Amino acid sequence: MTLAQLFQHQNICGKDVYVVDDHHRAQAPWALVRRQLGQAPNLITIDHHTDVYEAFLGHAHLETWESGGDALALARELVKGIDWRDDQSLLWAIERLHHDEHIDAATMSGILNYAFCIQLSDSGGNPSIEEQAYDADRQEQSPQPPTLPAPCRPMTYEDPENHIFVISHDCAIGCNRMPHNDDCVVEHGNMVIESIYLDDQLARGAEMSRCVGIDHLEAQPYILDIDLDAFHSRQAIEPADRATFYRLIRNAVAITVATEAECVDELKFDGEAIDADFLLARLVEHIKAAIG
Repeated sequence: MTLAQLFQHQNICGKDVYVVDDHHRAQAPWALVRRQLGQAPNLITIDHHTDVYEAFLGHAHLETWESGGDALALARELVKGIDWRDDQSLLWAIERLHHDEHIDAATMSGILNYAFCIQLSDSGGNPSIEEQAYDADRQEQSPQPPTLPAPCRPMTYEDPENHIFVISHDCAIGCNRMPHNDDCVVEHGNMVIESIYLDDQLARGAEMSRCVGIDHLEAQPYILDIDLDAFHSRQAIEPADRATFYRLIRNAVAITVATEAECVDELKFDGEAIDADFLLARLVEHIKAAIG
């Protein structure tokens, strides 16, 4: 097998677009893009899931199951062996990566610099230093009110060891429900690439990036990565305001798309007549419109 067999490559209006069935195979085009650049690019990914498991941890658990060895230590040793310059090294790695381990493998091996995950499944994301201090103070003072004021933006962040930032979200922009409910899930999912939502997420990501020396996230080379399971409805893939999404498309050095057909079917909202083929076709049209 060759790396080129792991993806479908399209040149759309001069933009390199790489389509993979399984998201962990995006490691291959990410490495090819890395070879073309003088530096490791950042990743901006739009996904339902966070995809931040430790690289090779699933494989390492299988390898150490009978011996009782340290699976995490083995996983970290294996990721050190990835050489993004070498096709066989990458093929070896991709064969052993499990679901949701690909971003960690890429950041820890130097294929990517930092990853910024815009996602729908984790409202907490990477907590800021201020949020961590406030939560600790609230627990210490309970049942009395906390002594620290509630944190507000902008906030500061620690440099994550794995170079992955999961960007938090509160709910759909403008939602005032308390508690949030099933209607929130639909409203939130439907605006995943609306400008108002992406602007919020990118502003949070900018706070994170500045804390690791990246002053302007979109000004540095980045790969735009899109998992089609982020789109749960026709409305989600047809935003009313596409300006920010189209800017991300235009400025990316390359685009990777994971079709993840089974996840699309599992996560789509009730009554939605969508599948991975439909979503991919619409995404290609968006790319053409953004660039053309």
